Amino acid sequence: MSWSFCKDKRPEWIQAEERAFIKAVNGLRTLQTTPRGGMRIDPEELRDQILASRERYKDLVKK
Repeated sequence: MSWSFCKDKRPEWIQAEERAFIKAVNGLRTLQTTPRGGMRIDPEELRDQILASRERYKDLVKK
């Protein structure tokens, strides 16, 4: 119940970035967490995500 008294005082854009990051991480199929709080992910899945993002945003980059 004490969490209701602690409002997040960060700017809205930072909160939105954090929500987008959490949504993206939750979308990873091979993400595993260790009991000590570490994370593991299949490098191939990460590579595929990066290549897909590059393809989506390639028209935003000028060479």
